[in-house]
Amino acid sequence: MWKSDTNFLLLGTFCALVGLFAVVISDQSVYCDPKMCPSYNNQPRHHIGCGNNGHFKSNCSADAEIIEMTKEKKILFLKLHNRLRDRFARGKVPGFKTAARMPMLKWNDELAKLAELNVRTCNFEHDQCRATKACPYAGQNLGWMANSAHFPDENFIIKNLTREWFYEYRFAKQEHTNNYTVGRVPEGQIGHFTAFIHDKSDKVGCAVSKFTGNSKTFGGLNGYHDYKEYLVACNYCYTNMLYERSYTTGPTCSQCKDKKCGSIYKGLCKESDAEPIPDVYQKGRGKKNK
Repeated sequence: MWKSDTNFLLLGTFCALVGLFAVVISDQSVYCDPKMCPSYNNQPRHHIGCGNNGHFKSNCSADAEIIEMTKEKKILFLKLHNRLRDRFARGKVPGFKTAARMPMLKWNDELAKLAELNVRTCNFEHDQCRATKACPYAGQNLGWMANSAHFPDENFIIKNLTREWFYEYRFAKQEHTNNYTVGRVPEGQIGHFTAFIHDKSDKVGCAVSKFTGNSKTFGGLNGYHDYKEYLVACNYCYTNMLYERSYTTGPTCSQCKDKKCGSIYKGLCKESDAEPIPDVYQKGRGKKNK
């Protein structure tokens, strides 16, 4: 089925330099507080949640739709992330040392709601700020995939784009994780990978939208108007910081709270090391808001 179709894939990552939606965000005033998104180089940064009505943007196609983050979808995102983080932490990725403290990621609904605001733009572009009180330095990985004939299977999209972020380890070296200075090296991008395995992240929230393509999605490049497209955004509790290490090397789990690994993922700290945040948001998803 896939051999006769044409697929395209793009990835994007965010790096900091230091730092009723159809679902209604309960208190937008928090997101509009300038302290949530400090300016950089005297340039203000806008929070994606400030003044956002949660509707699809006007450039989106009439068939634009949010993929509901069901329990199964959340579990899929978490399993993909934690299995790969576990593999990395145990030293199973060539060229990288074991991790002394790699938290098991837990789902965070607030990060997911903010990720949804991003994919409702139908543009493959990072928002300037997605900070929360719990995650003031929240980071973001983006993925885009299009098919020439039809909308691909949702789980296929989620699995492929999430794995592609991690597989950037092929272009990275230990030195890049010891001292983060660039998101791209001559061989390719590495910023998605370093955000993916960052040991200061213990929370993640993701969102997916699908729509019939428009030229803005591809940065203004013409010729993609009729493609069936997906946007995937995952927001992490921490982002790549210049001149910081992505993780601390050392014996696996040696710097976890009780110096023990979890029962499910043998390379990650126990689940109790990652404090859950209760879901205080209304549920509900739907097609494009008029």
